[in-house]
Order: sequence, then structure tokens, then C-alpha cells
Amino acid sequence: MKLLKKIMHASLTCRQVEEFLMDYLEKRLGLWTTLQFHVHIFMCPNCTKYIQEYKNTIALEKQIFQNPDEEAIGNVPDDILQAIISVKRQ
Repeated sequence: MKLLKKIMHASLTCRQVEEFLMDYLEKRLGLWTTLQFHVHIFMCPNCTKYIQEYKNTIALEKQIFQNPDEEAIGNVPDDILQAIISVKRQ
């Protein structure tokens, strides 16, 4: 019971969750910080949603870059192409 009270009192802030997110996902946090992280996301629906959206973004990026040598699909308007080319020349 004492440990549970200590954990609840030492829960991370939302800002700390954001700061530690990559370390958490890559399992680089220590046991105590991981436990605090879990307590916070269990109690904070905003951070739970943020983490899920972050994981969805990573999954989408991985899916997009599965075939990096593949050409883009669709037509890009000429004025946009020219703008990109002119910026690259600078």
C-alpha cells in the first residue's frame, strides 16, 4: 500500500510523458520511470490519446516508406514543380 501511494504521488506530468515518449517506446526508461509513465497514462485520457496517435503516425510513416524507390503516384501541377525546382537551384 505504501508503494502504491508513493507511485500515485510521483506520477509524471503530461509534459514529462511527452519528453520521455521516445525512450518509453524504445524501452530505454528505467523501471521506476516506466512505472510512473504507466500510472500517468492510465490516469490521463489526453496522454493516452496522444500516445495512440503518435503510434499511428509512426505506423503510417513506416507504411509510406516501405518502397522508397517507388515513384510518386498522381500529377503535380506545373507551377508547384517549377517552384520546387527554383528553390532547389538557390
